[in-house]
Amino acid sequence: MSTLPSMTLNQDRFLGLLRQMIALTPRLQNSLDAGLVPEEVLVAELVEAALAPHVESGFLTIERYAGPGAPRRPSLVITVPGTGEGSVGFVGAHFDVVPADREAEGWERDPFTLWVGEDGTLYGRGVTDCLGHVAVLTDLLAQLGEQNLKPHRSLRVVLISNEEAAPVADCGLDYVADQGGLAPLAKGPIYWLDSADFGPTVGTGGTGMWELQVTGVAGHSGMTHNCVNALELGMYVASELVRWFERTYPPHPEEARYGFLSSSTLKSTVVQVHNEKITKIPGEAIFRGDIRLVPFYDMEEAMNGAIQFVAELNRAIQADEPPPGAPRVKTQEGRRGSVALRPKGRTMEGIACDLESPGLAALVAAMEAVRGEGGAQPYSMTGSLPLVRDLQRSGFDVQITGFGRSTYYHAPNEQAKLEHFEQGFRILCELLDRLR
Repeated sequence: MSTLPSMTLNQDRFLGLLRQMIALTPRLQNSLDAGLVPEEVLVAELVEAALAPHVESGFLTIERYAGPGAPRRPSLVITVPGTGEGSVGFVGAHFDVVPADREAEGWERDPFTLWVGEDGTLYGRGVTDCLGHVAVLTDLLAQLGEQNLKPHRSLRVVLISNEEAAPVADCGLDYVADQGGLAPLAKGPIYWLDSADFGPTVGTGGTGMWELQVTGVAGHSGMTHNCVNALELGMYVASELVRWFERTYPPHPEEARYGFLSSSTLKSTVVQVHNEKITKIPGEAIFRGDIRLVPFYDMEEAMNGAIQFVAELNRAIQADEPPPGAPRVKTQEGRRGSVALRPKGRTMEGIACDLESPGLAALVAAMEAVRGEGGAQPYSMTGSLPLVRDLQRSGFDVQITGFGRSTYYHAPNEQAKLEHFEQGFRILCELLDRLR
């Protein structure tokens, strides 16, 4: 196995795959609220084509996981049998991307075309999150097949659909797990490859999306006695909700030990008001947002607490006992506004990785072998990953890393350095060599 650590990224193949993948990103954008349903099969087919010779030779196998309701949204499970006992999983790199809008978001270049700078900058939607990781893993598998290099432990690479949205039936990692696709990984560490800055990332946040429905009374802006301004009422409730959350979920003492970059938050991210006339008071508004919760608090409790808090505010409004500072909640004729909060989709739990696990020790050693002393800098974030806490609870040793720049996750002008992925490739090779 001494050949493994000497392997290097095949730049031509990596960039060729990444260029093809990013060209497909207009059809990989994932936002069901905006009517964007990704066709992950497009990237899955690229991976399958690149690895087809090694399927034909019997070196590896590829299984598609997509239910009858989502045939164009598969996940792939790729297996290379090992020469010895145990397993190792590279899981979580995904085919879908967050939406990009060049004009509205101020992208400097076309987000749907890979641009490679003279300094090795890679630019485009999905470079870091997460098509760059998919391309690295594809090249790794292809090189193993070309050199007929089997790792000591069986390698199982799980490339997933629907990572960028709440779980839906028949696709994504939930479906893979339900169908038993992760069961063979019980005998070894799972490395989740959907992060950045190398890390390792030793903690993530739980998340829950919510929607605040605000009903007011529309009317003329010069006759406010006849109106309840849904926009003002929603802004007030959203602000009060944040204050409640910060009182209830302050920074946790364990955050420092895990190096969390930010504490728990609740915030609004989308506001919809159907009103194009300045002199009209809106009668309806919808606020959407999320909760990001460090893993030392309970996600379900936080969501239920937020729902209950808004329900109490609404009861006060209906009882003519609005809290101090609230805007007008009742017209002169007695018509009242109302507010209600509901969850959108399922919540996800965060994870605090086992800081003493052999899997983490191997990852740190692999990083330092490639990047030098100090090349591993553990940190945690309140970004969220699907199923990781469930896997940990079931006994899996889950560790997290990733390549690229976290600054550009879900942001305009997404970019990374080619060097990040060259080092990432070598780290994965080191891991396979060290895990015996």
